[in-house]
Amino acid sequence: MNGTLIDAKSLREKAERSLESNSGIYKWWAKRTELKTILDVLGVTSKDFEKEMEQKYGLYCIYVGKADSLEKRLKDNHVNGRAKSTLRKSIGGVLLAEYGPENLKERIDDFIDKLKIEYELVDLEKLKESEKKEIGKEYLRVFNGNSNGHKELRKLYGDRLTDLRKKFVEVKMKK
Repeated sequence: MNGTLIDAKSLREKAERSLESNSGIYKWWAKRTELKTILDVLGVTSKDFEKEMEQKYGLYCIYVGKADSLEKRLKDNHVNGRAKSTLRKSIGGVLLAEYGPENLKERIDDFIDKLKIEYELVDLEKLKESEKKEIGKEYLRVFNGNSNGHKELRKLYGDRLTDLRKKFVEVKMKK
């Protein structure tokens, strides 16, 4: 994928940036510091995982997804959190475990604002095939599920990530 790379922060609610409402594939990229936070909370060694992850732009790909509308999926669901998002639940679970429930929404927003998004327009009828190709089996995508590559590595943290997501949803529901 050789898509357009943007700062996630540029899609915040008050930001003027708009995104194509077309369908497409997207990747979330993290710096080593954010990746280390994720992997430390998941209880795995950064060194072992980093070499199995896609690296580009000096960043690590942590999640791949598809969208019928890039604008709605990225801006509304992921960045501004108006709907259920596996990415937000994953980040929320990690940050809840690391820092506790205080100021959790702000912590999630701050964390997401440090990430980058790469996206590429894809025809709607080719969307599922393109997503499968991008997730692939070659690289580990730490927040993608079982369709992810490196199932053996995922076994080391998969149950922990599932538990963190559930705890995040429980805390979110109480508010």
